[in-house]
Amino acid sequence: MKKTINSKWVIGLFSMVFPALSGVFVSQASAAPVGIVPYMANCSSCHQPKGQGSSNLAPKLSNRIGKIATFEDGRRYMLSVVFNGMAGRVVVDNMPFLGVMTPLGSLKDEDIAGALNYIMSLQNMPQIKPFTAAEVKAARALPKKSAPQMTIERQKLIAAHGPF
Repeated sequence: MKKTINSKWVIGLFSMVFPALSGVFVSQASAAPVGIVPYMANCSSCHQPKGQGSSNLAPKLSNRIGKIATFEDGRRYMLSVVFNGMAGRVVVDNMPFLGVMTPLGSLKDEDIAGALNYIMSLQNMPQIKPFTAAEVKAARALPKKSAPQMTIERQKLIAAHGPF
């Protein structure tokens, strides 16, 4: 039977044995941006670690998500993408993408909010209202949408706020 090590127990033991050094390691461990773990585990393989996107695979998220999140309908759209996925053609920065993003509704509300907040933290924009687990939970309860419905929702958002 394989045993797992509790990281809190290890940090606590280290703190007792090496009290002068423990603050260095604990502060570095807690310095990671909130939401980086779920983003890296679920989004980065396509959208890349800093949200820069992948040619012919996935559009960039950095310096786009923040703009979209400044509008309430944009926030709803982003959560809709997480829960419904995307399929078909989208154009971002005059670059076409044709593919499928699977829905990520199996993730916890806190992880979805955290991943969205992580990618927004990479923006060159003023402070953006962070997503909350409660906001994600409310979006989870909405009816599911088809790929054509998601395309229409995206077109409406672009018509209202310009390309993103």
